[in-house]
Amino acid sequence: MQTRTTATEGGAVRAALRGAALSYRALFTWFNPLGYLSSRIVRPIGMAIAFTSLATHYGAGAGRMLIASSLLAGAGAVVYGMALAVGNERSFDTLGVWLASPQNKIAATCQRALPHVVDGFVGGLCTYLVCSLLYTTLPISIPAYAALLAVGVLTTAGFGLSIAALALLLKDLFVGPNTAELVLMVLSGTLVPQDRLPGFLVPLSTAMPLSHVMDAVDNLLAERAYGAPLMTELVIGTAWALAGVVFVHLAARRATARLALGTS
Repeated sequence: MQTRTTATEGGAVRAALRGAALSYRALFTWFNPLGYLSSRIVRPIGMAIAFTSLATHYGAGAGRMLIASSLLAGAGAVVYGMALAVGNERSFDTLGVWLASPQNKIAATCQRALPHVVDGFVGGLCTYLVCSLLYTTLPISIPAYAALLAVGVLTTAGFGLSIAALALLLKDLFVGPNTAELVLMVLSGTLVPQDRLPGFLVPLSTAMPLSHVMDAVDNLLAERAYGAPLMTELVIGTAWALAGVVFVHLAARRATARLALGTS
C-alpha cells in the first residue's frame, strides 16, 4: 500500500514538472537561444555593470551594488516569466481554453512559476559570477550568495503571482512586469538603500521582496549575523504568496466573466 502511494505521488510530481516544462516551452516568448541569451544573460549583466560602475564612480564600494544588481537580475526574471507564463495565453488566443479547462487556476499558475524560479536563480548566479570576474572582486562567497539568491527568487515568486493575476486582466502584458521591476528597483533596498528613501516610502520598502535579503547582505558585509533578516524575508514572501493566491482567484473569475460576455 505504501509503495503504491509513493508511486502515485512520484507520478504526480513528474506530471507537475512535465506540465511546468511544457508551459515554459509553449508560452515563454524568449524561449530561443538568441532571445534567451539577450534577455536573460546579456541584459542583466549589462545592467549590473552600469549600476556598479555608477556606484564606484560616486565613491561607493562595488561590493554591495554588485550583489544587489545580481539579486535584482534573478528577481526580474521571475516577475517577467510569471507574468508572461499567464499573459501569453491572451497573446496566443488560448486564454479562453485555459480558463474553461477543469483545472485549479491557482495551482496551474504556481506550476508555471517553477521554471522561472529556476531561471531566475541561474540568471542571478551568472550575473554575480561574471561581474565578480569583471571587477576582480568577490564581495561574499559563492555559497553565501547562492543561499541569499535562492531566498530572494522564492519570495519574489509570491510577488510575481500577483503580477501574473494582473496579466489575466490587462491587454498590455508588459504593464505589470515593467511596473513591478521599477518598484523593485526603487523600493526593495537593492539599488536605493532604505536610508536614502523618503520617510513615507520606508514602510512600503520593508514590505517588498528582497528588502530583508539586502539587510542580510549588509550584515554579511559587516561580518554580523544575517539569519534573522532571512526569516523575515520568508514571512514577507509568504504574505505576498497568499495575496497572490487571492488575486489570481479573483482575476480568473473576472476574466472568465468578461470572456463569457464576449469582451477581452
